Amino acid sequence: MFFTRALAVMAGAALPLATTLALAPSATAQTEPPAPVTETASLTYTCTQSSPNNIGGAATWTNAVTVTYPETVAPGEIFDVSIQPGQMQTGHRAGRITYDIQLPSNVTNLTHTLAGGQTGFTAGTAAITRVNPTTKVTAADQNALRIWGGTSAKFGSSTGTSVNSGLQVQAANTPFRLPKVDFTMRAPLTPGAEVVFGLPGAGAVSPGTAATAQFQYVRHTAATGNGTQVECAVSDNAARLAVTTVADVAPNVLDSTTNIVGGDQTADSSLPVTLQAQVAAPYATAAEITQGSVTFRDQATNLVIGTASPNAQGFATIQHTFPRIPDGEPDQPRTVIAEYLGVTGNISPSQDTIVLTLTDKPTVFWNTNFTVRADVGQLGAESLPVNVTATFVRPGLNFPAGTLVQLYRDALPVGEPVSMPATGTSIAFPTDQIERADRTGTHRYTVELVTIWFDYNDWKGSTQNPAVVVVAGTVGETVAPQPETGSLDLGSLTNPVISSLTDLVGYDVAPLSSPTVTGLLSSAS
Repeated sequence: MFFTRALAVMAGAALPLATTLALAPSATAQTEPPAPVTETASLTYTCTQSSPNNIGGAATWTNAVTVTYPETVAPGEIFDVSIQPGQMQTGHRAGRITYDIQLPSNVTNLTHTLAGGQTGFTAGTAAITRVNPTTKVTAADQNALRIWGGTSAKFGSSTGTSVNSGLQVQAANTPFRLPKVDFTMRAPLTPGAEVVFGLPGAGAVSPGTAATAQFQYVRHTAATGNGTQVECAVSDNAARLAVTTVADVAPNVLDSTTNIVGGDQTADSSLPVTLQAQVAAPYATAAEITQGSVTFRDQATNLVIGTASPNAQGFATIQHTFPRIPDGEPDQPRTVIAEYLGVTGNISPSQDTIVLTLTDKPTVFWNTNFTVRADVGQLGAESLPVNVTATFVRPGLNFPAGTLVQLYRDALPVGEPVSMPATGTSIAFPTDQIERADRTGTHRYTVELVTIWFDYNDWKGSTQNPAVVVVAGTVGETVAPQPETGSLDLGSLTNPVISSLTDLVGYDVAPLSSPTVTGLLSSAS
């Protein structure tokens, strides 16, 4: 490879015990990585149909791609890579310009963002989308990325022959350059593993298939605006443009949070009690979190009352029957500890507690599940405004006067509790401002009812499906055009809970197929 290098600087009517929320990555969560290197790779292209009016001319031509990446990282380290194609020049007018990048398959929480630097385009807006590396058709769960303007030439989605479409350079003999793409990801945990970025189809003899056509466009040939589709294959040195090796050093372990929903609660000792905890860890995938387990203990006796592994949403649920309190005996407060044991070398342990008061009095439990929606405002230089609304179904026995509802972001309360309205089925909370961190962060909103026990009735409420908001980081990221307020970009999700997103700007993402996350209705038990 020809490189030039420069050093760059709830089952049943239960007690929902905890909720887990994804946190934004912390700047102190890992050791300081080594300085990245910047390299320029000279790549050779072969194109069909051949013409002196092609980009690069009739013969083979070269392009100098700039890549910046760390040569080594620690296991589990969060790091950045950037790739920008070099300057090109049209022979004749060109449209439907697309450029494909091969993504690594062994990293987690991969995000990609356009970072500017494009020049020479006269029409079309640059964007990025995941595509199938074999067919080049848009597919959110695939490991190839396309820079485009929304339309393709011969291979991919929205194909055609019109030169007046997609990314366009509507002048002959005009230099242009595609934008830089910034990537952020978490390294594999295995020392010696390589994280490789390249260009798909590298080394192909001919660009005759979608898999081998890495660079495509339509060249103008007719006054009608139609043109000739041109496909280009890239040399084999494009297969390994950026190679980062996982060093044999101490891993970067992610912090976890185990948090309690509903606060201190009361339970009828004559009935089994369901306890639920949910675990969160920034940048950990759902599969990684489920490798740990949650142990529930009675603090006074140190008795383990149950153990469960978190599910894909991070919830661990057990059911336990405590000794029944004889009639007339006083209530028994017990401190229950939910401890997530962590995952060795990957996720740290965490725990939380509640005071569970057991009573001999027959109690009716009124459980409310809140459906939470987070609508984002205009992303600012330092923060993102978010308006949260919770809807619910009133229980058969209405909430008593003085009932309060608390909004949470990332397991921490946001402002003071608000009063439950006397009528209606929705609550609007004051606007929250999420401060932007260096890196893109995922935040989750939940709502909890401040538990009330009165006259043998127990009202509690929580959120089973948090509303997710993604906020673009401030370092090395350029804010792309923002989706409409309250919109979803599910096309950018690779995992409904721990998501890999593209064009991150500050928008809400629900783990279901609509902007509102639907949970359980209120019920009595």
